[in-house]
Amino acid sequence: MKDPKRILIFELNWLGDILFSFPFLSALREKYRRVHITCVVVPRYSELLMDSDLVDEVIVLSDRNGILAVPEKIGLIFRLRKEKYDTCFLLKPSRSKASLARSAGISDLVGFKGKGPLTIEVDIPEKKIHRADTILLLAEAFGAEVSGRKYKYTVPEEARKLAEELIKKKGQGKKCLVGIHPGGNWAEKRWKKDNFVRLIKDVLSADENTEVIITGGKKDVSLAKDTAHEVKSPRCYTVAGETSLNGLAAVFEKCKVVISADSGPLHLASATGTRTIGLFGPTSPEITGQIGTSDNLVISTKDRIECEVPCYTESCQKNNICMELIDVDEVSSAVKEMIIEKHEDR
Repeated sequence: MKDPKRILIFELNWLGDILFSFPFLSALREKYRRVHITCVVVPRYSELLMDSDLVDEVIVLSDRNGILAVPEKIGLIFRLRKEKYDTCFLLKPSRSKASLARSAGISDLVGFKGKGPLTIEVDIPEKKIHRADTILLLAEAFGAEVSGRKYKYTVPEEARKLAEELIKKKGQGKKCLVGIHPGGNWAEKRWKKDNFVRLIKDVLSADENTEVIITGGKKDVSLAKDTAHEVKSPRCYTVAGETSLNGLAAVFEKCKVVISADSGPLHLASATGTRTIGLFGPTSPEITGQIGTSDNLVISTKDRIECEVPCYTESCQKNNICMELIDVDEVSSAVKEMIIEKHEDR
């Protein structure tokens, strides 16, 4: 294979997974500083890469399938042909994306074995390793040197200013801001609302200089409002549905610690350098634990249950015992310890 001149990367479709790809992008950029690198990404997370110095260009492509997706994909094929990409990375096995790349005249395809012939095929590890490490195997197979596995996200300055204004408008001006993200895209991964309510009350009662900000997307607005309402404190408020992705990252950056179940926002918080506490039940910390640039704590029940972890069953027959066993007092103690340490650091 010749050295590439224009690299195309089909990104993953979820927030956490895209952040897990950042070390891979960093390794490629380090090796190919003058090569044009383009990422194809779904619209909902394109903001993550728009201002990144790891890539030169972002192409937005929906994850629709079927007849409605045909015009969009044909348009992409013609665009890629015109711009003459020579190398394509597939971050997960995908016959359709490999065919798209071939149709666009891209000669060298790099990806994991499983769906169609590639120029460089990488075995998916049988051993459970972190998803970021799995993606890094593609960079190594292409000859890039891996210098680190942590992901980092730089928040745009404009988003910081907007976050400051939002927090000033909503909050009480307390010194210590604790972030709570109670939502998630999969019900079995969530910690109960009542647990978060108890946690927030406990944290607020322990330190009068602390306030709690509840985050979430538009689909989490009702959950966030109900949680804040049950806490019944002016030092607890919600910004769910009121921030962009960069705005959410900026809010997390202002926090002393962020608590969430395994979710994309948990990893976004970690990527900004904020301390995080991840609550893991059916998913494995070894595979999807937060490995951003911050101090990260995982509270997991995998050693206390008989279930195999990770478990991706969407209808648990054991009453979601893996999340039920995460004790409020245990989480509260961890939060208080991080708050105290942060005060001492200052």
